[in-house]
Amino acid sequence: MSAISDYQALLVPHVEPGVVEPLARYAEILERWSKRHNLVRFANREELVTRHLVDALAGAPLFTGAGRLLDVGSGAGLPGVPLLAACPRWSGVLLEPRQKRWAFLRTVIRELGLAATVERARYQDFGGNTTFDRITARALGGYPELISWSRLRLAPGGEVLVWTTVDGVAELEMATGWRVLSSPLPDCDRGRLARLQPCFT
Repeated sequence: MSAISDYQALLVPHVEPGVVEPLARYAEILERWSKRHNLVRFANREELVTRHLVDALAGAPLFTGAGRLLDVGSGAGLPGVPLLAACPRWSGVLLEPRQKRWAFLRTVIRELGLAATVERARYQDFGGNTTFDRITARALGGYPELISWSRLRLAPGGEVLVWTTVDGVAELEMATGWRVLSSPLPDCDRGRLARLQPCFT
């Protein structure tokens, strides 16, 4: 069985049929690149699917309609690539300062035909006046600074989504001027998806 066929079989129980093929192609590219570069850790293909892809897709129900995504510290493309693959009416920007990961993300976007660009920059150096409907970050750390930076980059009704832990949610809840909601992530005892909505009152 080829890598792509193997990933397709692993993805079928977890995702909608139309998303299986692009996610399987993404997983195969990620596996291939990870043999040469330290992009993401996984012991086997099943772990790559459940621990990383399904985990990233926990945010997909929050991507209704059409909109713009900014994925901060995108790294191996998580969660930005799975979300854009699953939500084709969305476009986005993947921010990644490291050259090898930037090159990997460019390859993924080209091969999957995603409506996205990759910017080689830290979020602190990311300029422009564009606003986004969702800003995402996974296992990034330094959340108080990121949350403060994000406020001026959110479109009306926008949210910041953070893939974190129970302790990370507690840290986020200390940020003033934000409403924080959280829900458990699949297959992760302490993993949480935190939704941050700015308060203006």
